Amino acid sequence: MTAVYAIPVSAVNPDDSASRARLSRGRLEQVDRRRGAARAQGFAASLLLEYAIAQQFPWVVHPLATSIADGGKPYLVSEPGIHFSLSHSGEWAVCAVSDHPVGVDIERCEPGRRDVASRFFHREEVRYLNTLLPSSRDDAFYKLWTLKESFVKSTGRGLDLPLRSFWIDIRRMPPRLDCSEVQGAYSLFLPDFADRNYRLAVCVEQANAEAPKLHIME
Repeated sequence: MTAVYAIPVSAVNPDDSASRARLSRGRLEQVDRRRGAARAQGFAASLLLEYAIAQQFPWVVHPLATSIADGGKPYLVSEPGIHFSLSHSGEWAVCAVSDHPVGVDIERCEPGRRDVASRFFHREEVRYLNTLLPSSRDDAFYKLWTLKESFVKSTGRGLDLPLRSFWIDIRRMPPRLDCSEVQGAYSLFLPDFADRNYRLAVCVEQANAEAPKLHIME
């Protein structure tokens, strides 16, 4: 079971006392070390995690205590069998929760970022992007970028797994992963996100996983 939750960052106030009371002291300290938009995004993502866990795993005690494993992957201290992943970009924060290792990534789509592909993507992905018409290339780039980030997050390897060390084939759906450095089976998804200025991707360490349900919070 995997579910994804999204919330506009502007829907929450990081200085609201009632909202702050829902987070642990450690989580608040992490959020308050940031400034400006990053603080608001981190606060929205943290609140979303509390809500998502309460909806999908109602027996878990709140506020949630989280920690960081080797490689940088966060986990629930009291429930290591419940997995989550957070991401934020621009006006949106997202959270994926699952009973399998999971990764989620959201990116605001801005033109002219394809230089990232030539510098960091696998040669097969770069070759594919170069076959596309300019009108289609940006969308394909953001599909690949978010899929690759979600996969790296799901593995827990972090920067130890370079983006160019594996490739994802998006010529047909569902996306197909080719990675010799990581064991296990993974399912990749590109949920249909209402805000067309953003691209969202999810990866679950599970063969033939069901597509996660997307919940948009107001």
